[in-house]
Amino acid sequence: MSGHVFISYSHASDGGYVERLAAHLMDAGVVVWFDRQLITGDRWSQVIERQIDSCAAFVVVMSPAARASEWVDREIDQADLRGKPIFPLLLGGERFFRLANLQYEDVTGDRMPPAAFVGRLRSGQTVAKAAPVVVAVDAATLTRQHNDAITMYDRGVPDRRSAVLLPPRRLATLTNTSYVWALAFSPDGRTMVTGSHDMRVLLWDVTAPAAPHLLATLTAHTNAVAAVAFSPDGRTMVTGGGDKRVLVWDVTAPAAPHLLATLTAHTNAVAAVAFSPDGRTMATGGGDKRILVWDVTAPAAPRLMATLTDHTLAVAAVAFSPDGRTMATGGGGGDLRVLVWDVTAPAAPHLLATITAHTSGVRAVAFSPDGHTMATGGGDKRVLVWDVTTPAAPRLVAALTDHTSGVVAVAFSPDGHTMATSSNDYRILVWDVTVPAARRLLATLTDHTNTVAAVAFSPDGRTMASGSTDKQVMIWQVSE
Repeated sequence: MSGHVFISYSHASDGGYVERLAAHLMDAGVVVWFDRQLITGDRWSQVIERQIDSCAAFVVVMSPAARASEWVDREIDQADLRGKPIFPLLLGGERFFRLANLQYEDVTGDRMPPAAFVGRLRSGQTVAKAAPVVVAVDAATLTRQHNDAITMYDRGVPDRRSAVLLPPRRLATLTNTSYVWALAFSPDGRTMVTGSHDMRVLLWDVTAPAAPHLLATLTAHTNAVAAVAFSPDGRTMVTGGGDKRVLVWDVTAPAAPHLLATLTAHTNAVAAVAFSPDGRTMATGGGDKRILVWDVTAPAAPRLMATLTDHTLAVAAVAFSPDGRTMATGGGGGDLRVLVWDVTAPAAPHLLATITAHTSGVRAVAFSPDGHTMATGGGDKRVLVWDVTTPAAPRLVAALTDHTSGVVAVAFSPDGHTMATSSNDYRILVWDVTVPAARRLLATLTDHTNTVAAVAFSPDGRTMASGSTDKQVMIWQVSE
């Protein structure tokens, strides 16, 4: 293996274990680096940064002390930024919420990791070999499709490009007390909801996007809020988080929401929620590897209709097609897959297609407004654009490789001509996807100073919101 393995840990409690771990790995032929004593100062910070930047893999020893360590948090940030494969070891306590999409090895009781784990480190691989590819496109075919689409564009395909501003203009910045993981606009565009690591759900009046004001603060969650969504009629809102719960809210009066229902069927953190276009069905997914499909015709009494267990690791993304007949789900960590489902009968979904083109966990899935295109984003730093006119046979039409770290969010504008993608590289990229295979980068937004975890367009397409682990929400004007 070229390069070393960096070990991140808490000096306060886990130094003895890490010494034994390092010896165990080195005996197996793995070159390791870890700081044996905690030294502060800019020069030592630069040493740590260089060691992470040059490592082949990053091992983080998870324990209660490590969870509370600012150094461990900073080191994980750097590894994520540089796209390093991350291998968590659970020494004590619970897995870190921010690493919930990654498979971990349980080493409680001071055990050494198993041979298979050591073998993956030694070979520089993040996961075992994937299952046979169900949907695949070779490079020559993809290049030909891309070139053909550009030729069509240049020969006079009507120019329906979105009236996106170059560059989009920042209208407002909202400061939160912790990482912002999720956000969404209400269907009428007058309200925005944000969910964050501080366990709070905030509702904002964005009638004047340049001057948002806070309407309500909801504190019912007992762990980080990772997913939020409004129902299509705007009367109901759903939030999900690290406390394993899905909360259903009446937001008919956004300044005075009230709790309608608490769903406790998940056994691990809830990472994704989505409503069907008719508002009668809701899907939730999370760290328990399951997708739960709910009848929410009566929002105060949701009824579980189906439990889908085809994912092998955490479910990180869920989206319905605009016609409501199809649902796509993304597998985090080592699952790597996008599963496409027929949900015409929501109580009995069946699998239509399995996409295995990503080489790292899938964090984002979105359908275009016309339903013909789907975009997926993953830890492999890529956004893959699919023709899903025939949902049972998705066809790859473009692979966007402009991000320099894992892609965590994807959103289409309401007219379908523009797409925004965001990443652990702190950037938002805005694309013209009028012709999906001939996509064109319109703007690169670099105002955030940490991972941009969420992006969403307002229903009128004039504004876009972004939420980040820099604790800020930014609102952008993107068209006239």
